[in-house]
Amino acid sequence: MDKNTPIIWDGQGPVMIGRYDPVNGRADQGYLVDLYRVGCGTSQLATSLAVEKAAIKETCSGQRLTLRERTTSKSLSVSLSMVQFSGRTLAAAFYGDAVAEAGGTVTNEQLPTLAVGDYFTLRHPDVSNVVIEDSTAVTPLVYVLDTHYTIEDAKHARCRLIAHPAAHVEPVKVDYSYAAYTNISAFSTTGVERGLIFNGINDSGQRARIIIPRINLAMDGDFSWIAEEEASLQLAGEALFVTELESDADYGGFMRISLI
Repeated sequence: MDKNTPIIWDGQGPVMIGRYDPVNGRADQGYLVDLYRVGCGTSQLATSLAVEKAAIKETCSGQRLTLRERTTSKSLSVSLSMVQFSGRTLAAAFYGDAVAEAGGTVTNEQLPTLAVGDYFTLRHPDVSNVVIEDSTAVTPLVYVLDTHYTIEDAKHARCRLIAHPAAHVEPVKVDYSYAAYTNISAFSTTGVERGLIFNGINDSGQRARIIIPRINLAMDGDFSWIAEEEASLQLAGEALFVTELESDADYGGFMRISLI
């Protein structure tokens, strides 16, 4: 696109998030690796600039008029809102990593002391082949499904105790199988530093590519687990200076905008 071409920007387009890696990445891609798309339900991607200045006053007129302004700081803020996202993006919002847990089996998972009517949840979700026994020596007592306990929701591993066998011995233990799932442990990482690439296109077919190599992204506002409408995941943070790209005229250490 010629630099004099008029633009009315009402952009859409895919957003990709990656990890800044100056060792394994390449400068041409802003040193971003492990790029993935966040989904097509992106409602907003916005950047805002802030420039702070200090006034230098003259001392000749007696009125302390402004002689010059001195720039004291510059910053670039980035915000991203989406209603469609992956577990990797959700993990970043909660300062964690999305870990793929392979399916497997569990033996002797110990339950807390339960009263009749109590609910209990197993450590892993999406369970099957559940066997519950007490700690009676030699021959443990076996809990019978729908007599001593129910499995109300196997996907969530939500169970409920109906009755104990007579003269049961604590603790009660569970064997079961579980399917693969993704696990996110909140605050398991000290910081979530990401970069993004936006491939934008407007109503007129004009295109813009945005690359921001380093952003200290974190959740901005609330994430509604129960709501009347679809939840919006909002990430925001300040773009961080990239010393490796300081001398690159295309990036300038912060951000690259290509009008296509």
